[in-house]
Amino acid sequence: MSFLQRYLQRPQQLAVRRINFQIHLWAGIILTLYLIAIGVSGSILVFRHELERVSGLKPWQEMRTNGPLADVANVVANLEAAYPGSHVVSVDLPGEIDATFVSVLEGRGRIKVASDPNDGRVLGEFPRQATWLDVVQDLHETLLAGRVGRKLNGVGAIFLLLLNVTGIVIWWPGLRNWKRALKVDFRRSWRRVNFDLHSAAGFWTILIVSFWALSGIYFAWPRQFFLAVNSVSPIISARPPAIRIAREVDGEEPTLRSFVQRACSIDRGATLGGVAFPYGPRAPLGILMRRGNSVGREYVDTVYFNPYSGAYISTWRYGVNQTLGDWIIWAQVPLHFGTYWGLPIKIIWAVTGLAIPLLAVTGLLMYWNRALRRQWKRLSKSAGFVTSVTNQVVPDYRR
Repeated sequence: MSFLQRYLQRPQQLAVRRINFQIHLWAGIILTLYLIAIGVSGSILVFRHELERVSGLKPWQEMRTNGPLADVANVVANLEAAYPGSHVVSVDLPGEIDATFVSVLEGRGRIKVASDPNDGRVLGEFPRQATWLDVVQDLHETLLAGRVGRKLNGVGAIFLLLLNVTGIVIWWPGLRNWKRALKVDFRRSWRRVNFDLHSAAGFWTILIVSFWALSGIYFAWPRQFFLAVNSVSPIISARPPAIRIAREVDGEEPTLRSFVQRACSIDRGATLGGVAFPYGPRAPLGILMRRGNSVGREYVDTVYFNPYSGAYISTWRYGVNQTLGDWIIWAQVPLHFGTYWGLPIKIIWAVTGLAIPLLAVTGLLMYWNRALRRQWKRLSKSAGFVTSVTNQVVPDYRR
């Protein structure tokens, strides 16, 4: 009988399966707290915007537009008047996530400022102090340890991927029983239900959890991940174009309003989404144009201009992927967060995220049922025997 036949029919008898089991067991035990923290925090963050709205953590969220939006040029002019000496980094127009204009300014530190969607007046700064959702996000992204924590998160993602690989090897129960391994029989004892939960949840979530592990590696080491993908398939549209411009001072500089009008005429199938101002003297001006009902930047065109001469440079259509490498890089953010395709996808992503701590807890209970419980019983019996002997030997001086 070949190895494949033995694996398909009697996998429990193979040494390779036992080795995978040991790796899976001890990696799961070591990572238990990490898996619980990353799964619960990720599920919470799927509904971050809804939680901010309900708990009142985001000011001005209930504002509504009464007609056309304010002119973005007026918004910028009001910001420059209210914060002289500060540089406007970017302005995002109101959308599904934020009901106001949201601008980022740099001066004495970086701040976020809200502007009225109707008339463009400055409403105020967003709170600088961290909210409980900021702490949850920091826990999920960096384990509350900054840059070092992001790298540690990448290491945890590698081990999560290892757990999935070894898990699918030891999940296979054989040709006769594979259908039973896909479901949970709640009529059985709690130990069997626990085993079924671990087996079925692991199988049904393995693809998306493996992708999350892969994107966790990408967030920890983006440059190395990018180079690895590019070596397999060229990355063309998933990275911004490298644009350097020469400063031209001939004539009067164009106005922001003229840039916006030209961008709308160039990218007719999209709507204005925001402005990204030059970050240096040789950087271009970017007018952000939303394609469809995009929530984040995953479906946004950036129309580049020379801010000195007003010359059109190019349009970067992010999300219009041309190669497999583009698809791999582009998919890391939207498929990791699951917040771009409506409430049903959010619910699926949140439930799947909770499957990670469920697998960690059921795995620990399986280890208790199979090994630790027996050891505990033996220790309890030994302790009972020693106590009994001691009570017989030691005299009672109270008589």
